[in-house]
Amino acid sequence: MKRIYYLLIGGVILLAAGWLLSFNHQAGLSVTFFDVGQGDAALIRTAEGQNILIDGGPSRSILSKLGAYLPWTDRTIDLVILSHPHADHVTGLNHVLENYQVNHVLISGALHTTSEYLRFLELIKEKNIPITIALAGQTFTLNGGVNIEVLWPIESLAQKEFTDLNESSIVNKVTYGDTAILFTGDTPLENEEAVLQSGQIIKADILKVAHQGSKTSSGDNFIKAVSPQVAVISVGNNNYGHPNADTVARLKSLVPVVLRTDEAGDITYISNGQSFTRERGNLIFSKSVLP
Repeated sequence: MKRIYYLLIGGVILLAAGWLLSFNHQAGLSVTFFDVGQGDAALIRTAEGQNILIDGGPSRSILSKLGAYLPWTDRTIDLVILSHPHADHVTGLNHVLENYQVNHVLISGALHTTSEYLRFLELIKEKNIPITIALAGQTFTLNGGVNIEVLWPIESLAQKEFTDLNESSIVNKVTYGDTAILFTGDTPLENEEAVLQSGQIIKADILKVAHQGSKTSSGDNFIKAVSPQVAVISVGNNNYGHPNADTVARLKSLVPVVLRTDEAGDITYISNGQSFTRERGNLIFSKSVLP
Protein backbone atom coordinates (compact mmCIF):
# COMPACT_ATOMS: atom_id res chain seq x y z
CA MET A 1 0.00 0.00 0.00
CA LYS A 2 2.84 2.36 0.88
CA ARG A 3 4.42 1.69 -2.51
CA ILE A 4 1.20 2.67 -4.30
CA TYR A 5 0.95 5.79 -2.13
CA TYR A 6 4.51 6.82 -2.97
CA LEU A 7 3.93 6.14 -6.64
CA LEU A 8 0.82 8.33 -6.60
CA ILE A 9 2.66 11.14 -4.83
CA GLY A 10 5.56 10.81 -7.27
CA GLY A 11 3.16 10.94 -10.20
CA VAL A 12 1.53 14.11 -8.89
CA ILE A 13 4.95 15.73 -8.43
CA LEU A 14 5.99 14.79 -11.96
CA LEU A 15 2.74 16.16 -13.38
CA ALA A 16 3.17 19.39 -11.44
CA ALA A 17 6.78 19.71 -12.60
CA GLY A 18 5.73 19.09 -16.19
CA TRP A 19 2.97 21.68 -15.90
CA LEU A 20 5.40 24.27 -14.54
CA LEU A 21 7.91 23.55 -17.28
CA SER A 22 5.27 23.87 -19.97
CA PHE A 23 4.00 27.11 -18.41
CA ASN A 24 7.48 28.60 -18.21
CA HIS A 25 8.49 27.59 -21.73
CA GLN A 26 6.11 28.25 -24.60
CA ALA A 27 6.57 27.80 -28.31
CA GLY A 28 7.54 31.22 -29.58
CA LEU A 29 6.59 34.74 -28.52
CA SER A 30 3.24 35.67 -27.01
CA VAL A 31 1.66 39.09 -26.64
CA THR A 32 -1.44 39.74 -24.57
CA PHE A 33 -3.29 43.03 -24.70
CA PHE A 34 -5.05 43.15 -21.34
CA ASP A 35 -8.60 44.36 -20.87
CA VAL A 36 -7.83 46.86 -18.11
CA GLY A 37 -10.62 49.32 -18.85
CA GLN A 38 -9.79 52.80 -20.11
CA GLY A 39 -6.02 52.49 -20.41
CA ASP A 40 -3.19 50.39 -21.81
CA ALA A 41 -1.34 47.30 -20.59
CA ALA A 42 0.31 44.56 -22.64
CA LEU A 43 2.44 41.58 -21.64
CA ILE A 44 5.04 40.08 -23.94
CA ARG A 45 6.44 36.67 -23.00
CA THR A 46 9.35 35.03 -24.78
CA ALA A 47 9.92 31.33 -25.38
CA GLU A 48 12.68 31.55 -22.76
CA GLY A 49 10.24 32.81 -20.14
CA GLN A 50 11.27 36.46 -20.14
CA ASN A 51 8.49 38.96 -19.41
CA ILE A 52 8.08 42.47 -20.79
CA LEU A 53 5.25 44.68 -19.56
CA ILE A 54 4.32 47.72 -21.62
CA ASP A 55 2.21 50.08 -19.49
CA GLY A 56 0.12 48.94 -16.53
CA GLY A 57 -3.35 50.38 -16.97
CA PRO A 58 -5.29 52.60 -14.55
CA SER A 59 -5.61 50.34 -11.50
CA ARG A 60 -4.33 47.37 -9.50
CA SER A 61 -6.32 45.03 -11.77
CA ILE A 62 -3.04 44.47 -13.63
CA LEU A 63 -2.03 42.17 -10.76
CA SER A 64 -4.91 39.77 -11.40
CA LYS A 65 -4.10 39.85 -15.11
CA LEU A 66 -0.46 38.95 -14.52
CA GLY A 67 -1.52 36.29 -12.04
CA ALA A 68 -3.72 34.69 -14.68
CA TYR A 69 -1.10 34.68 -17.44
CA LEU A 70 2.13 33.99 -15.55
CA PRO A 71 2.97 30.86 -13.54
CA TRP A 72 2.62 31.45 -9.81
CA THR A 73 6.35 30.80 -9.41
CA ASP A 74 7.25 33.64 -11.77
CA ARG A 75 7.43 36.97 -9.94
CA THR A 76 9.87 38.68 -12.30
CA ILE A 77 9.25 41.28 -14.98
CA ASP A 78 12.45 41.59 -16.99
CA LEU A 79 11.57 44.92 -18.57
CA VAL A 80 8.86 47.47 -17.82
CA ILE A 81 8.17 50.08 -20.49
CA LEU A 82 6.13 53.12 -19.50
CA SER A 83 5.06 54.76 -22.75
CA HIS A 84 4.31 58.06 -20.98
CA PRO A 85 3.31 59.15 -17.46
CA HIS A 86 -0.48 59.53 -17.76
CA ALA A 87 -2.38 57.79 -14.96
CA ASP A 88 -4.12 55.27 -17.24
CA HIS A 89 -0.69 53.91 -18.16
CA VAL A 90 1.36 54.28 -14.97
CA THR A 91 -0.99 53.61 -12.04
CA GLY A 92 -1.01 49.83 -12.47
CA LEU A 93 2.77 49.79 -12.79
CA ASN A 94 3.08 51.07 -9.23
CA HIS A 95 1.32 47.93 -8.02
CA VAL A 96 3.60 45.83 -10.22
CA LEU A 97 6.71 47.46 -8.77
CA GLU A 98 5.39 46.79 -5.26
CA ASN A 99 4.64 43.11 -5.92
CA TYR A 100 7.11 41.89 -8.55
CA GLN A 101 10.84 41.96 -9.07
CA VAL A 102 11.43 44.35 -11.96
CA ASN A 103 14.86 44.14 -13.56
CA HIS A 104 14.83 47.22 -15.80
CA VAL A 105 12.60 50.18 -16.62
CA LEU A 106 12.35 52.22 -19.83
CA ILE A 107 10.67 55.64 -19.68
CA SER A 108 10.37 58.68 -21.92
CA GLY A 109 11.86 60.94 -19.24
CA ALA A 110 9.21 63.62 -19.70
CA LEU A 111 8.53 65.82 -16.67
CA HIS A 112 5.25 65.13 -14.88
CA THR A 113 4.30 65.83 -11.27
CA THR A 114 1.19 63.77 -10.56
CA SER A 115 1.21 61.61 -7.43
CA GLU A 116 0.98 58.42 -9.50
CA TYR A 117 4.06 59.19 -11.55
CA LEU A 118 6.07 60.53 -8.63
CA ARG A 119 5.30 57.31 -6.75
CA PHE A 120 6.49 55.34 -9.77
CA LEU A 121 9.84 57.15 -9.76
CA GLU A 122 10.09 56.78 -5.98
CA LEU A 123 9.60 53.01 -6.18
CA ILE A 124 12.26 52.71 -8.87
CA LYS A 125 14.69 54.58 -6.64
CA GLU A 126 13.76 52.60 -3.51
CA LYS A 127 14.28 49.30 -5.26
CA ASN A 128 17.41 50.45 -7.09
CA ILE A 129 16.02 49.39 -10.47
CA PRO A 130 18.16 50.30 -13.49
CA ILE A 131 16.38 52.89 -15.64
CA THR A 132 16.88 53.98 -19.25
CA ILE A 133 15.60 57.15 -20.91
CA ALA A 134 14.20 56.17 -24.31
CA LEU A 135 15.91 57.33 -27.48
CA ALA A 136 15.41 56.21 -31.05
CA GLY A 137 18.00 53.64 -32.09
CA GLN A 138 18.13 51.84 -28.75
CA THR A 139 17.62 48.09 -28.99
CA PHE A 140 16.94 45.68 -26.14
CA THR A 141 17.91 42.14 -27.12
CA LEU A 142 16.27 39.28 -25.25
CA ASN A 143 16.88 35.55 -25.27
CA GLY A 144 15.59 33.60 -28.23
CA GLY A 145 16.07 36.32 -30.83
CA VAL A 146 13.53 38.86 -29.54
CA ASN A 147 14.42 42.52 -30.12
CA ILE A 148 12.73 45.64 -28.79
CA GLU A 149 13.64 48.71 -30.82
CA VAL A 150 12.87 52.29 -29.79
CA LEU A 151 11.63 54.37 -32.73
CA TRP A 152 10.55 57.50 -30.87
CA PRO A 153 11.60 59.91 -29.40
CA ILE A 154 14.43 60.88 -31.73
CA GLU A 155 15.94 63.20 -29.12
CA SER A 156 16.12 62.92 -25.34
CA LEU A 157 13.00 64.07 -23.49
CA ALA A 158 14.64 63.93 -20.07
CA GLN A 159 13.01 66.51 -17.77
CA LYS A 160 11.20 68.09 -20.72
CA GLU A 161 7.78 69.63 -20.07
CA PHE A 162 4.85 69.03 -22.41
CA THR A 163 1.55 70.83 -22.76
CA ASP A 164 0.26 67.60 -24.27
CA LEU A 165 1.97 64.72 -22.48
CA ASN A 166 0.85 62.32 -25.21
CA GLU A 167 3.59 63.86 -27.37
CA SER A 168 6.15 62.20 -25.09
CA SER A 169 4.86 58.69 -25.86
CA ILE A 170 7.47 56.07 -26.67
CA VAL A 171 6.99 54.26 -29.96
CA ASN A 172 8.68 50.86 -29.98
CA LYS A 173 8.68 47.76 -32.16
CA VAL A 174 9.01 44.21 -30.89
CA THR A 175 10.48 41.81 -33.47
CA TYR A 176 10.67 38.03 -33.36
CA GLY A 177 11.90 36.34 -36.52
CA ASP A 178 9.89 37.74 -39.42
CA THR A 179 7.05 38.97 -37.19
CA ALA A 180 6.64 42.31 -35.46
CA ILE A 181 4.34 44.28 -33.15
CA LEU A 182 4.27 48.08 -33.02
CA PHE A 183 3.40 49.84 -29.76
CA THR A 184 2.46 53.51 -29.91
CA GLY A 185 1.34 54.64 -26.45
CA ASP A 186 -0.87 57.70 -26.98
CA THR A 187 1.18 59.07 -29.87
CA PRO A 188 -0.62 61.97 -31.64
CA LEU A 189 -0.84 62.56 -35.39
CA GLU A 190 2.08 65.00 -35.52
CA ASN A 191 4.40 62.47 -33.90
CA GLU A 192 3.22 59.78 -36.29
CA GLU A 193 4.23 62.01 -39.18
CA ALA A 194 7.58 62.73 -37.53
CA VAL A 195 8.25 59.00 -37.17
CA LEU A 196 7.43 58.56 -40.86
CA GLN A 197 9.76 61.42 -41.81
CA SER A 198 12.58 59.83 -39.79
CA GLY A 199 12.72 57.02 -42.35
CA GLN A 200 12.59 54.24 -39.78
CA ILE A 201 10.97 50.94 -40.70
CA ILE A 202 7.66 50.77 -38.87
CA LYS A 203 5.98 47.94 -40.77
CA ALA A 204 4.48 45.43 -38.34
CA ASP A 205 1.97 42.58 -38.29
CA ILE A 206 0.13 43.87 -35.22
CA LEU A 207 -0.48 47.51 -34.32
CA LYS A 208 -1.41 48.63 -30.82
CA VAL A 209 -3.63 51.56 -31.80
CA ALA A 210 -2.64 54.82 -30.13
CA HIS A 211 -4.71 56.62 -27.50
CA GLN A 212 -7.70 54.27 -27.28
CA GLY A 213 -8.53 54.93 -30.92
CA SER A 214 -9.05 58.66 -30.44
CA LYS A 215 -9.43 61.15 -33.30
CA THR A 216 -5.99 62.59 -32.50
CA SER A 217 -4.10 59.50 -33.67
CA SER A 218 -3.98 56.77 -36.35
CA GLY A 219 -3.58 58.86 -39.48
CA ASP A 220 -3.94 57.31 -42.95
CA ASN A 221 -0.27 57.60 -43.86
CA PHE A 222 0.87 56.05 -40.61
CA ILE A 223 -1.48 53.08 -40.78
CA LYS A 224 -0.55 52.46 -44.41
CA ALA A 225 3.16 52.52 -43.55
CA VAL A 226 2.69 50.08 -40.67
CA SER A 227 0.47 47.93 -42.90
CA PRO A 228 -0.71 45.72 -40.04
CA GLN A 229 -2.89 42.66 -40.37
CA VAL A 230 -4.34 43.26 -36.90
CA ALA A 231 -5.05 46.50 -35.03
CA VAL A 232 -5.82 46.32 -31.31
CA ILE A 233 -7.67 49.12 -29.53
CA SER A 234 -7.25 49.06 -25.75
CA VAL A 235 -10.31 50.87 -24.40
CA GLY A 236 -12.98 50.78 -21.69
CA ASN A 237 -16.01 52.76 -20.55
CA ASN A 238 -15.21 56.45 -20.90
CA ASN A 239 -16.61 59.93 -21.42
CA TYR A 240 -14.11 60.90 -24.12
CA GLY A 241 -15.81 59.27 -27.10
CA HIS A 242 -13.08 56.63 -27.42
CA PRO A 243 -12.71 55.01 -29.80
CA ASN A 244 -13.64 57.68 -32.30
CA ALA A 245 -16.08 56.38 -34.93
CA ASP A 246 -14.14 57.90 -37.84
CA THR A 247 -10.88 56.42 -36.55
CA VAL A 248 -12.45 52.98 -36.25
CA ALA A 249 -13.87 53.27 -39.77
CA ARG A 250 -10.46 54.30 -41.10
CA LEU A 251 -8.79 51.38 -39.37
CA LYS A 252 -11.36 48.93 -40.71
CA SER A 253 -10.84 50.23 -44.24
CA LEU A 254 -7.07 49.67 -44.03
CA VAL A 255 -6.60 46.75 -41.62
CA PRO A 256 -8.09 43.26 -42.11
CA VAL A 257 -8.79 42.70 -38.41
CA VAL A 258 -9.65 45.38 -35.83
CA LEU A 259 -10.16 44.22 -32.24
CA ARG A 260 -11.22 46.06 -29.08
CA THR A 261 -10.50 44.96 -25.52
CA ASP A 262 -13.88 46.27 -24.33
CA GLU A 263 -15.52 43.82 -26.73
CA ALA A 264 -13.07 40.92 -26.93
CA GLY A 265 -11.55 41.03 -23.44
CA ASP A 266 -7.88 40.04 -23.21
CA ILE A 267 -6.41 39.54 -26.68
CA THR A 268 -3.51 37.10 -27.12
CA TYR A 269 -1.43 36.32 -30.20
CA ILE A 270 1.42 33.84 -30.44
CA SER A 271 4.23 34.05 -33.00
CA ASN A 272 6.43 31.17 -34.14
CA GLY A 273 8.71 33.66 -35.88
CA GLN A 274 6.93 33.33 -39.22
CA SER A 275 3.25 33.80 -38.44
CA PHE A 276 0.86 34.84 -35.71
CA THR A 277 -1.96 32.76 -34.30
CA ARG A 278 -4.69 34.20 -32.14
CA GLU A 279 -5.05 32.13 -29.01
CA ARG A 280 -8.56 31.03 -28.04
CA GLY A 281 -9.70 31.73 -31.56
CA ASN A 282 -9.25 30.51 -35.09
CA LEU A 283 -7.63 33.56 -36.63
CA ILE A 284 -4.30 32.58 -38.19
CA PHE A 285 -2.31 34.63 -40.63
CA SER A 286 1.01 33.87 -42.27
CA LYS A 287 3.23 35.95 -44.50
CA SER A 288 3.22 33.11 -46.99
CA VAL A 289 -0.52 33.43 -47.58
CA LEU A 290 -1.15 37.12 -47.05
CA PRO A 291 -1.78 39.27 -50.13
